[in-house]
Amino acid sequence: MEIIRCSYCGCEIEGDPLEVEGEMLCEDCYDNETFSCDCCGERFMGRNAVSDENTMICQRCYNNHYHRCETCSCLIHDNDVYWNGDYPYCSECYRDDEDNYIHDYYYKPEPIFHKCSEEQKIRYYGVELEIDKGGRDDDNAEEIDCVANKNADVLYIKSDGSLDEGMELVSHPCSLKYHRYELPWADIMHKAVSLYYRSHNTNTCGLHVHIGRAELGDTYEEQEEVISRIMFFFESHWNELFRFSRRSESSVEHWAARHGYNDKPKDILEKAKKSTKGRYACVNITNTNTVEIRMFRGTLKWNTFMATLELVDSICESAVQLTDNEIHKQSWADFVLNISPDYCELIKYLKEKRLYVNEPIDIEEEL
Repeated sequence: MEIIRCSYCGCEIEGDPLEVEGEMLCEDCYDNETFSCDCCGERFMGRNAVSDENTMICQRCYNNHYHRCETCSCLIHDNDVYWNGDYPYCSECYRDDEDNYIHDYYYKPEPIFHKCSEEQKIRYYGVELEIDKGGRDDDNAEEIDCVANKNADVLYIKSDGSLDEGMELVSHPCSLKYHRYELPWADIMHKAVSLYYRSHNTNTCGLHVHIGRAELGDTYEEQEEVISRIMFFFESHWNELFRFSRRSESSVEHWAARHGYNDKPKDILEKAKKSTKGRYACVNITNTNTVEIRMFRGTLKWNTFMATLELVDSICESAVQLTDNEIHKQSWADFVLNISPDYCELIKYLKEKRLYVNEPIDIEEEL
């Protein structure tokens, strides 16, 4: 008579063997080394289980019917998943995330548009300001949130894997005037510094400005033309903008690479659409509703921050008002001499960087 041995422990099986996933098992190994899937009820080897503290299922059921919570890693049936963007959460973690001040990186609430009451036709700008070194701390985030949103819901805070011990401050879309006079950026920055955060003095932080696409033209074709001229401006004045940005060459290449110069703005745009850089370009066009300028280093100095927004608005104004031929002829000197005299922070900063006129000016420390 043929001797049948247990596939798991090797002992001789007396009586009929128990088969699981094609393996012949003794009774002890069947009881101790296999499991019944909580979803389909079939028996499987324990080493092939997908499990958490409360649930044990087979790989097939996991692939077809389950996800893991992005926060706590528990198993969630498809019918019970709460989605935040592309990320699954269990009900408890989803509620906790809504209550936390630091949201998941992919958190994106419905935008709230802010402008000053007397403003008519304007451009909206959303800001992402990265801060680091002070900790990924929800209590700190609460303090910043209380300063930012004291009078209106203007800013939210997200985690960002590119930061060591920090977070990302994200504004809702606001007019330039609202950013200057209503959104309390100076108080936000002062609070962040008091909590030991830094932005310029790190190797991790950027200042990204999102331009509302709808305000760049009445039709898709008009918007495309303006965007192509914005991209042309960055390519044709790269050296000046690089000095303005405060980034290192390696940082720009990694996070905000240039697309490459071409005499025709539309050719730069078409090249960018086929690029493999994705969003890591100086002018990121991968978003549906915004154009993102990623070139600038982070800062907790209000003058530098406002100068950056004023620069972006001035570039947009040139791209809207000038033709392809006119922007091609525009020199850096032509550009700076046409900057609105109301943009005093930009003019001051350009003087600091010797990009306006070569006259000495006191420079405050960047943070």
